[in-house]
Amino acid sequence: MKDQFDSGSEQDLNSTSNMPHSSSSSKGFFTFSNTVNGAARGGARVAQTLNPSTKQPLWNIPVAIEDDVNDAVAAAGEAFASWSRLAWAERGAYLIRAKEALVEIHDDMANLIMQETGKPVSIIDTKEVDLSVRLLLYYASHPKLETKVVSDNDELQVTVRYVPMGVVAAICPFSDPLMLAIGKLASALITGNTVIVKPSPFAPYSILKFVDHIQSLFPPGVIQALNGDEKLGPLLVDHPKIQKISFTGSVEIGKKVMAAASKTLKRVTLSLSGNGACIVCPDVDVSLVAPQVAAGAFLNSGQLCLANRRIYVHEDIYNDFMQHLVDSVKLWKAGPAPSDTAILGPIQNEIRYKNVKDIFEDSQKNGYKFSLGSGSITDEKGFIIQPAIIDNPPDDSRVVREEAFGPIVSLLLWKDEKELISRVNDTKAGLGASIWSGDIDRATAIGEQIECGMITINRHPTPIPSGHLAGWKESGIGGEWGSEGLLSYCNMQTVHCYKMPVAPGSAEAD
Repeated sequence: MKDQFDSGSEQDLNSTSNMPHSSSSSKGFFTFSNTVNGAARGGARVAQTLNPSTKQPLWNIPVAIEDDVNDAVAAAGEAFASWSRLAWAERGAYLIRAKEALVEIHDDMANLIMQETGKPVSIIDTKEVDLSVRLLLYYASHPKLETKVVSDNDELQVTVRYVPMGVVAAICPFSDPLMLAIGKLASALITGNTVIVKPSPFAPYSILKFVDHIQSLFPPGVIQALNGDEKLGPLLVDHPKIQKISFTGSVEIGKKVMAAASKTLKRVTLSLSGNGACIVCPDVDVSLVAPQVAAGAFLNSGQLCLANRRIYVHEDIYNDFMQHLVDSVKLWKAGPAPSDTAILGPIQNEIRYKNVKDIFEDSQKNGYKFSLGSGSITDEKGFIIQPAIIDNPPDDSRVVREEAFGPIVSLLLWKDEKELISRVNDTKAGLGASIWSGDIDRATAIGEQIECGMITINRHPTPIPSGHLAGWKESGIGGEWGSEGLLSYCNMQTVHCYKMPVAPGSAEAD
């Protein structure tokens, strides 16, 4: 393994001449395999997912079994010994090469993500692929986590150093399948860990193709990918030689991951569901703010954990804001991708589609007022649901209490700020919230009282690579992204260095 790590000089690492290339005409781009120990691996059994725009099967993909997991973990453990000893800048150079490789297949990857998620290509270009590139560049150029001097005097120096954990399993969701996986693997790799990526069974193609595309750029075992069925996640979480699990998904599954990881005391990062609040103060320009709030609520058909779901609008502007919001969203039709007319795509999979449909029907059954849309959903060729806005439903209603993860939001009236904060915080979720006001001091003061990990003022919540994102309450344990996110992939080692040995028989020795 040493030769494999040492064979790339700095000049080689910065070169792109030996990168694999792929274009839309490349034969085999739409064939898929797992990646184990630097090589493509098939399987005795294959699975398919559905294109959510058409409900038609996509490509065959191998299903990993326990032997594949054991082989991948063994390869990752062997690779860790050398990868973790590389200089930080050398590992960053590998990530630069991965970034350049992704740029080369940008259009193919956008097309692939469109088919596995149903997102319009315009959204994929600006959010999914491009932000994936930015994440790789951000971590590749991130300064090294230097040893920190805690105290230093004539007798004693105390320092803290950051040490990679070992083998990391990254378990990824179907929403933003490439971007969220790359955020995990880039963080793990730059800090000196090796990583095994497990994509969502609903959207496995993009990250498997990315790992396959870049695997020849890395030493074998450093980065691997396994697609699987319901057995694969537990095999990774239970494996005694995996040191950390980074999971993004539902609260229900996150709790199971945490319970299972406790058996081996694995480190865990859990990025779980949200139920984002959006607070609109009475001093805003409604015509300017309403369209932006709409974008934060309905982008990707509401399939974002940071989406505006509970929109609290002050009573002085409530009716005016409602009208502007409806006028904006009524022009946004959902439809299959690709489409020349649809702004919104389908719900990504049938399970989520049925859950969103159930919340629509519950709202209709309870007589809530739909200012846009209705409670009835017409079954179409794909998992299509048109956007809906509900006018001031009860705070204890399902549409307010649950994360629909679809194109339905509640517009809620407020007048008293103290009562508002209580209502906003009355939820088990605590991921993100946005506040809109012309008075920044007031918005900041409101934000400081909200129990969540990310506050955005005068923009809808959008994560950026340098901004740490961590859920409070049942929205997660630990966090990702930013410098703080790197710390979750490290063990901290404190060194107490006494500068002179203690003489035998002295009081200090005793």
